[in-house]
This record gives sequence, C-alpha cells and structure tokens, in this order.
Amino acid sequence: MRLRKLVAAAVPLPALLGLAVAVPAAAATEPLVTLADNAAPLISSARTGDVAADRPITAALSLKLHNQQALERFLADVQNPASPQYHHFLTPAQFNAEFGPSQADVSKAVSFLEKSGATGIEVSGNRQAITFTGSAAQLEAAFHTRIGTYHDRVSGRDFFANDAAPAVPADVSGVVGNVVGLDDHAVRTHSARVQPNVVKSVTPPVLKTAYGTSALSATGSGVKVGFVEFDGYQKANITRYDSTYGLSAGPVTTVPVSGANYDSAPGDGQIEVELDIEVVHAVAAAASDYVYEAPNSGAGELAMYQKIASDHAVDVVSISWGACESAEGSSAAKSVSSAIATGTAEGISYFAAAGDDGTTDCYRQTGSTAKAVDFPASSPNVTGVGGTKLTLTSSNGYSSEATWNDGNSGGSTGGGISTVFTAPSWQSSQSTTYRKVPDVSADASPTSGYYIYSAGSWETVGGTSGAAPLWAAFATLQNQVHGGGLGNLNSKFYAIGNGSSRATGFHDVTTGSNTLHGTTGFSAGTGYDQVTGWGSFKASGLSGLIG
Repeated sequence: MRLRKLVAAAVPLPALLGLAVAVPAAAATEPLVTLADNAAPLISSARTGDVAADRPITAALSLKLHNQQALERFLADVQNPASPQYHHFLTPAQFNAEFGPSQADVSKAVSFLEKSGATGIEVSGNRQAITFTGSAAQLEAAFHTRIGTYHDRVSGRDFFANDAAPAVPADVSGVVGNVVGLDDHAVRTHSARVQPNVVKSVTPPVLKTAYGTSALSATGSGVKVGFVEFDGYQKANITRYDSTYGLSAGPVTTVPVSGANYDSAPGDGQIEVELDIEVVHAVAAAASDYVYEAPNSGAGELAMYQKIASDHAVDVVSISWGACESAEGSSAAKSVSSAIATGTAEGISYFAAAGDDGTTDCYRQTGSTAKAVDFPASSPNVTGVGGTKLTLTSSNGYSSEATWNDGNSGGSTGGGISTVFTAPSWQSSQSTTYRKVPDVSADASPTSGYYIYSAGSWETVGGTSGAAPLWAAFATLQNQVHGGGLGNLNSKFYAIGNGSSRATGFHDVTTGSNTLHGTTGFSAGTGYDQVTGWGSFKASGLSGLIG
C-alpha cells in the first residue's frame, strides 16, 4: 500500500508566456525578489480561468534558518563517533537559539502578512513556519502573481495554482525562504494494496522471528513514536489487533495539527493509519504512540512536520504518505526537509516509504513514465525504505528476500535519484551528484503482507508503507537498547554497509529489479542498490553495530 498525492503537472511554456501580462505589476518604488523554488508544477494542465477574488486560501511562509553551514557541520558531527558532538543532540530551545529564525525575523514576516490583510496568523513553536489565511485577491497582491483555475488533463481534477513564481519585497525575502500553499494541485490519496487469499501473511510472532527482534529483549518501553497522517483511525481496531496477539501496548494519542482530527469519521486512509500503528505494535508494542493528523494541504503538511520538531515529544517518526518530487514541488520539499533536519538535530529518527511505482514514481499522479523518486523519502534527513518479498522457513524463520515487483497492476519498490536534493556525504561512495533512494528495505509484497485489523475486518496489506513502520519499530527498539534518541541513522547504515560487517547487520537483497510501466529501472545486486538499499535488518547484528 502507498498513500500519495495526485497532482496535476505543468502549464506549457506558451501558456505561461501568455499569462505573463496578467501578473500584477509591482510598484516602481518597491524592489521585489522572486522566490524561484515556488513555481507551481503544472505540466499537462490547462488554465480555465481566475480564482474567485474572495476565495479563502490557507498558506504558509517557511522562514530561513540562520548559520546554515554551521548546521550542516553539526548534523554531520552529531553522527560522527570521532566528534566531541557525537549524539549530543539539541533541545528545541538550543536549536532555536543557534539556528532558528529570530523573533525579529518573525515580526517582519508577520507584519508583511498583516499589511496584506491575512488573518488566522499562526507561528510554529520553533518560529520556522507561519500559517495564515487570505482571500485569493489578497494573496495575488501580496505575492505578485495571479492565481488561476486549472484542469488536469490526466486525472480530470480541477485545482487552483499560482500562474508564476511569487515575489516578495526585498527586505521580506531576507527572512522568508518559501511560500507553501498558493496551489491545491496536490492532494494525498492512497491505493491500498489489500491482498485476498494470502497463504502466509506476516503476524507479530512471524515478524519477530523472521527479522530477529525477539532476541533483543526490548519492547519499546519508554520510547515515543510519531506517525505522520492525513486521515484518522479507530482505537477499537488497534485494541482488537493488540488483544488478538496478546500485545501489551502503550497509549495511542491523537495530536491534532491546525485543527485537524479525523478520528470520529475516518476516510479512505484509515487502513493506512491503522497499518502504521499496528506494524509498530507488532514489534515494539510498549512504545507510546502519537498520531499527528493534519489538513491534507501543503500548509497542513508543513505545519505537521514543524510541530513534530518544535514539540520534540517523539523519538522516532514513521511516514507512509508522500508524492513524487515534481508533484511535491521544490518549495514544499525543501521547507519540509528543513523541518525534518531540525528534528534530526534534536535526536529524532525519521523513516519514510520509498513508493510503490518503481522508478516511475509520478505514474499514477501525472501519467508520466519518466524516472522519479518519492518525497519525503528523498530528503537526506530521512531514511528511505524500499520493499522486498519475504520468504519464510516452515518454522517462520528467515529464508530469503527478493525485490518486491508485482508488475504494473501490483506495484514495485520505489528507487532512483532525486532531482531536488544533492548527495549527502555519507552517500559519496555511491558516486552520485544527487541523493539516491532507498537506503534500506523490508517486506512490502502483498503476497507476504502484513495481517492487520482495520475498519472492522482482518486484511492482508502490502506496500512500502508497511516497510517504513517496520523500520521505525526497529529504531524504537534501538532507542530503548541504547538509552536515548539516535537521530538520522543513515550515516551509520552506510558506514556499516560499506564496511566489513555488512553481512552482520543487513540481509543483502540481490535479486530482482524495480522496472515498471515500461521504464527500465535498477537491478538489485551485492551491496547498495537503488532497489532495496542496503537490504533489511538483522535485528541483533545491526543493533550491536549501531551502538
């Protein structure tokens, strides 16, 4: 299963040229700076008119961090065992003092919004994002771009979007990095990979035996896990799952973001939310769970990731919702990645599903068969999790894993090269200019899928959105074993993978490819590959190497 955004892609260049005359002109005395990353991705879409001037739109400003180079050095040092900074993570207050926007920065941005007529202005706890609402006319004037209505020729959706990259006064551009939410072209939906008549579904005892977590003598006790969600769940379903398998589970708490709480009437995404929680319970039941639920919008997404970082209430985060990078857009991707970097500096570990469309991650969103990867798995601050097909022994022990690829109708593990994020230092041995994904992998095939209880019935569900919470559960056990937060584990994973202990820590998956939809993908092989990363975890072996 994979939850993702359906988006319209981009207006042809002739149409943009024709629209240029419609952009409101700036006053001659007002120097403006264009926010280059904020152009809406509108390929294969037709402009059908103007948005009603009085239509309310909720958007967000992402403020610039200070001392960015020093932050990059800190993020490297905090994961370097040879550095005095190793695992000396920051509190939110310490991060704000060293790297966060100042109160003066916030005041300047808020003053700009107030002069523009915006209302409902809400500043995130770490001062990095400001959510606000304004009419279309107010936002057009504030950001010097028309906001048009569009029709996506692929999905048939109608949506609104800014016709050109927004611009802000020069003094405001000094504190504002991006504006998120001038369009609603991206909506998150899911394609639940429910598999009927499965002979061998994985249950908690099977997972613990196959991946070896039972040998760790850890339950997740004292650790807090966060879930990124855009839909709700029913606690009765979680309780039924726990009681069926005798799991002594910790509390499950909903954390509303920007007023969102879907639990009274969950939608189509309910199966994803319950899959995420139940997979973590299967391996690390005693952890405390915090289910963050946000509006399904760009502003809602950013607010959720900023709240996770500013609250610092969790140690590990599981992410099963995403979009191909071109659908997400550079401004939203960079803003969210910055929020996640804040969390990693505080010791939070993030795990995100790598997608279910092989190397053609935009296929179901735009119809494109071009190579693309999934976000936020492509963020360097996240561990991207790919998918395998797990084979068990007769006693439920680990037998083997191969690349998950069930063909066009069934899906395949995502993987490839980012077009937004450059390669981090720990990926230098992979000889790439841009970030590669995934980093690791785990069971994702619906034919060896997760047996869960959702919406009042038992289902077998697959997809990389089952593999991501499994890795989050493993990290939860590691937090307990090693006595604290671990932050971004990627540098550790790559050091192990590139060293002599790879076979101790990882099941190396060497067969299969993620070719899908007629686009040649990548092939699995010895060591790292853009299909299953370093492979799945050998719980005891990898635990000993992480410490």
